Amino acid sequence: MLPRVSAGFLLLILAVAIAACSRLGNTTGINVGPDFPSKTLYATNSNQNAISIYSNGSKSGSGPSYQIGGGSTTLNGPQYLAFDRVQNLWVTNYNPATDAALLIQFQALATGNVVPLTSAAISGRPRGIAITPRLPSPEPSSSSSPIPSIMVIADVDPTTKYPSQLLLFTTGASSPYQEIAGPKPSLNIPSGVAIDHTGHIYVTNLIGSTVKQFMLPTPSPTPKPTPTVSPTPTPSPTPSVSPTPTPTPTPTPTPINIFPLFTLTAKNEVHTPTGVTLDTAGNIYIADQGVRGASCNSNEGPAILVFPPFDKKIPYTKPIRKIYGCATLLNAPTDVKVNSAGVIYVADSTAAGTGVIYIFPAGSGTPGHQNIVPTNYHSPGTVTGIGIVP
Repeated sequence: MLPRVSAGFLLLILAVAIAACSRLGNTTGINVGPDFPSKTLYATNSNQNAISIYSNGSKSGSGPSYQIGGGSTTLNGPQYLAFDRVQNLWVTNYNPATDAALLIQFQALATGNVVPLTSAAISGRPRGIAITPRLPSPEPSSSSSPIPSIMVIADVDPTTKYPSQLLLFTTGASSPYQEIAGPKPSLNIPSGVAIDHTGHIYVTNLIGSTVKQFMLPTPSPTPKPTPTVSPTPTPSPTPSVSPTPTPTPTPTPTPINIFPLFTLTAKNEVHTPTGVTLDTAGNIYIADQGVRGASCNSNEGPAILVFPPFDKKIPYTKPIRKIYGCATLLNAPTDVKVNSAGVIYVADSTAAGTGVIYIFPAGSGTPGHQNIVPTNYHSPGTVTGIGIVP
């Protein structure tokens, strides 16, 4: 059964969005921070119910410049985050103590104890989230059909037949329009998610040591009824009282049971993948925690793996680049992002359990630049997901 968000979600979107647009920058409920430029880094602070914001170019070891946090935000165990095409921020939340999950949307540039644009309960245990990126120029002409902005959430819902699933939304919708689940996709505790410009989904699976690629299904248009010709009316007999018809329930979409286009496994040096992202060239970056107990210098230890864009004529073998080794300080990475200049950010924790974001220069992972010392941002709490303002 498809998880559903609360029934009032759509009305909440309309009411709050209209109010926010009419009062933006002059409210008590929405704070608008500085004009954060592209490459600004956001990070979920999972155990303090906050989002940390780091200014681009901050010195190594510094903490966040701003944050989103407080009771009004409804943040509750924030996991992963993503930006939509107008740079609004979407955050998945899961609190193991209450088994409660939320999907929250914040206005672009919001800071402080802000009221979200939307905050809706969803079933399951959501983690990774990705939204279709802006299309490369030129944009489609105005005469073309608009391309919907689609959001994909990695979810585990023990109440469903196939607990591991990908939920597909159009941004702002009240419920998923579809899900990918079943024996063919063989998802197993999905964690990180990414979407490329050509409509492919990439998902990491914590169990089974796999990273899979699927084609993104698009919403099906509502069919238009075919008009029929009405016959010439004839005298009607005396009407009889008919019983009130029972409304037909809206059918729940059947999960899409599809095979992945490709799967990376342990033979490709994938061991415990947690996060996935792509750079501007389409290269695939994977945050991998490695095999439990493996040393930092081992090929099975924590690493950032880089694979080229998929080419079905050339099967994947080993990563083309790999950041690993004791100097990298990688411990248990949970997410990875790459900015437009190729700089690599990794959400991690130190051996002492302190949240940290490691920063590796563009080109890291090539021979001779694998076991390198990163710079870092300090986190006031546990870091799970990170995102970069596009």
